[in-house]
Formats: sequence, structure tokens, C-alpha cells
Amino acid sequence: MKYKRKAEISLKRPLVYLSLSMICFIACILIVKLFSDNQFIRGFIGDIIIIWFIYFFIKVFYDFHAAKLTIFTLAVAFTTEFLQYLKFTTFLGLEHSIMARLILGSVFDPYDLLAYTIGAILVYMIDIRIVKENILNMKQ
Repeated sequence: MKYKRKAEISLKRPLVYLSLSMICFIACILIVKLFSDNQFIRGFIGDIIIIWFIYFFIKVFYDFHAAKLTIFTLAVAFTTEFLQYLKFTTFLGLEHSIMARLILGSVFDPYDLLAYTIGAILVYMIDIRIVKENILNMKQ
């Protein structure tokens, strides 16, 4: 019986995290489309949600420990922001590439670091308190 329960969780986990990552992806698209003039929602809230998207998307493929994945996700975001500070897309000659600017960003903003940190703390709490304990019925 214990094996069956573990198998149910292992099948359910990727679907839960895929659903959460898709919700975040759709939220990001809606923010860009509907709030392009609102710098707080597009710039700050959008950065929080993008952290959630990255975290949940990685969890689709492997069940990393929540704290380690939170730190990794935050490190990726901080590295990306630091590369913006160094004008990395210009260094690579990609300043006119929409994809490069979308992935790496184009403007350094120290408030983005705050948004990423808030997003990382919140996604950790969401994963531990809501997803694992209530949706997946697991204790970490």
C-alpha cells in the first residue's frame, strides 16, 4: 500500500508543477499585454512571477529540495541582472535581438533584485506550505 501511495505522488507531482508553471507563464503574458504602462505591475510583480515560473518549471522535471532550488533560482536571476548591468547583450552584439533581450533583459534595475528576492521567498513558502502539504499531501 505504501508503494502505491508513493507512485501516485510521483505521477501527480509533475502535473501539479506543470500546471503552476503554466499559470505563471500565462500571468506573465497577461501582465505584458494588459499592464505595459504600469511599471509596478509589469516591472516588479512580473519579476516576482517570473521567479515562480522558473522554480515551478524546474520542479516539473525533478523534485529538487525546495531550499536548494530557491537559492539556485535566485542565483540565476541575480546573474541575469548582473549581466544586464554589464550590458552583456551589447557585448555579444545582440542588442537588437528580441529573443536575447527577452531572455537576458536589457536594463539593470536594482529593484529587480528586491523583486527576485521577494519572489524566491514567496515561492519557497508556496511550495512548502501549500503545494507539498495540501496539494501533494507530503511533509518535507
